[in-house]
Amino acid sequence: MISKIAAKLTWLFWVMLVIVLPITTFPLVMKLTGSSSVAPASLLFLLPLVVIAVPLAVAQKNRQPVQLKAVLVFFIFAIATIAMAFLRPLPDYKDQSLVRAALEGVVTLILGLFFYLVAVLIPNKPGRIDTTLRILNWSGLGLVLVSILQVATSQYLPAVFDQLEIFRPFFSPTRILTDRMLGFASEPSWLAHMLNLVYLAYWLAAVYTRKSVHRFKLGVFIFEDLLLALGVLTLVGSLSRGGLMAFMMVIGFIFLLLNFRLIAWIVRKYTGRRKVLTTAGVSLVLLIVYLGLIISALWGFSRIDPRMEEVFQFSKDKPNPLLAYADNLQFGERVIYWQTGWNIFNDHPVIGVGVGLSGFYFPQFLPDVGWELVESRKLLYQYAGLMNIKNLWSRLLAETGIVGFALFVNFLVLFGFTSSQMVRRGVGRRRTLGFMGLFMLVALIAEEFSVDSFALPYLWFTMGLVTAAWKWYDPAPGEVHG
Repeated sequence: MISKIAAKLTWLFWVMLVIVLPITTFPLVMKLTGSSSVAPASLLFLLPLVVIAVPLAVAQKNRQPVQLKAVLVFFIFAIATIAMAFLRPLPDYKDQSLVRAALEGVVTLILGLFFYLVAVLIPNKPGRIDTTLRILNWSGLGLVLVSILQVATSQYLPAVFDQLEIFRPFFSPTRILTDRMLGFASEPSWLAHMLNLVYLAYWLAAVYTRKSVHRFKLGVFIFEDLLLALGVLTLVGSLSRGGLMAFMMVIGFIFLLLNFRLIAWIVRKYTGRRKVLTTAGVSLVLLIVYLGLIISALWGFSRIDPRMEEVFQFSKDKPNPLLAYADNLQFGERVIYWQTGWNIFNDHPVIGVGVGLSGFYFPQFLPDVGWELVESRKLLYQYAGLMNIKNLWSRLLAETGIVGFALFVNFLVLFGFTSSQMVRRGVGRRRTLGFMGLFMLVALIAEEFSVDSFALPYLWFTMGLVTAAWKWYDPAPGEVHG
């Protein structure tokens, strides 16, 4: 009886977690955690899930996926880097406490691990995975519609916009932007982040494989076709340059897949010299088309985003042309923060300085040109908190060293093989979710250049859900799960 109640509660909390996934900074969670930025509403349901689901999984003695072991190794090492930071002298930074920063680092790591755990353990049947995807679609539809309404009503329906502004404080501490789509996120870049890593990754996969999780369709069109169109519109409306770059990389990856399929068809159809010429010609045409799409997208973006007006203007005459180009595009500060992380890594290459502690080293390792930038000076002199690197790749190197970076990449590679195996040997939904994993990985490369938090759930949610599908959907002949 108790186990049945626990199972029902677990599923209820999981459904609520998926529904509120679009809310990145929930006021109630901010008050409970004391966080001023990363406070997703899903945390309200994550902790009860961990308390209930993990003991149930242990009690059932089910064999867990091998990917879980790889991610555990990374998180254990990352937490160990924080403990080892107490064994070395740490630079003073204003009135910041090492103990508080270390605790925050541990908490963010544990939250990331918990998100992955519940996403693997709870949707442990094909039916549960399908239901999760349906809920994800409906919550995603609400996300994109609200995002579009926020900008559209500010121009044409001010009364509706005023109502949206009234309800906004219940979901986020930030105000609605009239020129950039925001959804339920506190920043447009976070909206793009969740779209690329969760919603667009699945919608693209469903559209590519033509496998909908819903039964209803309109002729040849499936529900995910509509969701993908609205999702792309919302991504463009966010004006997130990192998010758009990530999406273009995924589109490029799809072009490659189509190219491979076309070449395979040519190989079967033609022989000899004609096969070689046709293959080369088709590949060249697809490359030109994709480059044309990139250039067209950049030109179009330069027309609607003032920050991109000088995207085609690059001068080699300046002392540091790359930094000058980045500064003209108004992300010079970000490049400086990334370089600071690299400098910290160069001085602590093996195990880094500890997760969450790189901010103490900023004054020491900030490049000289960084002291000339307005934003970095303001943060150094007027901001009381620790500065952050704002780039997961650079942060991993700085805070966990080459060992932690290698462990994280090892997990990504294993996940990539998992997704690839599902694509090559899977059928139906299993194959679709394999593509979801691959599309998410490609987007992740660019996305993590502008996001560096372990506590945001989107990366871990998708990885956990795809891992669950690999484990619980019927395996292909000869495929072994562990």
